Amino acid sequence: MPHWTGELAGARARQSELEWLSPDAERVRAALGDGAVTWAVEVGQDIAAKISRKVPAVGDGAPPLDAIRRATTATVFRALTLTAGIGESEPTLASAEVEDIARDFARRGLELDDLLRTIRVGYAVLAAALLDAATRLIPPTESGAEIRRISLLLFEVLDDFTGVAAAAFLDEQSAWAAGVSAARLDLVTKIIAADPIELAHAEQVLGYPLGGHHVAIIAWSGPHSSHDLRAVVDPVLRHWGTPTASLVIPIGLQAIWAWGAITPDPTRALTSSLPDFGDTFVVAGQLGSGMEGFRRSHLEARAVERLVRLRSGHPPTTTAHEHIGLEVLLLADPEAAVQFASRLLGPLAGEDPRMADLRSTLSLYLDMDHSLAKVASAEHISKNTVTYRVQKALSLCSPSDGSTTDLRAALRIYEWLRDAPIAQWERS
Repeated sequence: MPHWTGELAGARARQSELEWLSPDAERVRAALGDGAVTWAVEVGQDIAAKISRKVPAVGDGAPPLDAIRRATTATVFRALTLTAGIGESEPTLASAEVEDIARDFARRGLELDDLLRTIRVGYAVLAAALLDAATRLIPPTESGAEIRRISLLLFEVLDDFTGVAAAAFLDEQSAWAAGVSAARLDLVTKIIAADPIELAHAEQVLGYPLGGHHVAIIAWSGPHSSHDLRAVVDPVLRHWGTPTASLVIPIGLQAIWAWGAITPDPTRALTSSLPDFGDTFVVAGQLGSGMEGFRRSHLEARAVERLVRLRSGHPPTTTAHEHIGLEVLLLADPEAAVQFASRLLGPLAGEDPRMADLRSTLSLYLDMDHSLAKVASAEHISKNTVTYRVQKALSLCSPSDGSTTDLRAALRIYEWLRDAPIAQWERS
């Protein structure tokens, strides 16, 4: 007995779509006739038109409508072969055309949600067209069971259809992102090395303006972190002003290099503190200008990163070069810095709480212009106690020629590296 889908017919004359119809079209034509082919082409066109109206991304940078129409028409042909039982033994709606469109979405920088919404919108039109046709062409006494069968069939194959499209999208997105990231990493490496770079070409490859002001950021986390490293960039940039553009390049699996173009606001750095991000380390260079500022800010961020990584075991935090610029200079050679500080501090580098109190008071005394009153207020102790601690601390260490400059440097080195694995303090 002929299947009811053999009675399908379109409302328009056959047109010149033969050159792009999927292989399933001839199978449908042979089994169900020209009317079913025309009907499928029209439903495919309806699906594409509905998608273009309901999914904003399709009207703004998505594949051309003709390409989407080919994929939607191929899906209708697959649906007909499944409904009429003339297709492959393993039912699937997914076709090569659908995978091509999914890959094109990825290449154009669209999101997976855009693809999934496209599928939902298109699937609703397809289901409605099939069910309406069954209601119209099958006698009422038989249509109920057939409509139920079609509904279950479409529901059963939807998950596979979505999975195939999503997998094609994600595979292409991964390959595309890797290629783009590799090209961008190669280019920024040349900029950092101060190699000659043509500005317009660099901006085109990076998708980022190299004029104006920049802040460089480096972020990394542990292997079990679930934090999206890209999410740290904008909140950190706002410490210096208003971000207008950003460039993020993955470095391995758990680290990124990033830059932000900034409209500077000097008041923000005075009134705001840098945000922390749980299990993520973030370091930043200083605000720089032009391509040289792009380069220098990154090198400053790298210098801060080296210092932060020296202190293994310390909790993650956000650290800016402007806050530890002196430590960056003092610790350019960490081993030599430890030897320098250890010689000057001697027993004052001890681990016990008494030595910690002496170091704290002496550091404040040196930083506060030798003001006993300011130190006493800051530490909530008496001026006599300040005097005692300062004298005791000075008796334990060995500042050269009575100068406190070297001593201040030694204390800064010690505070940064006191727990670092590379540090071996002479505390006798």
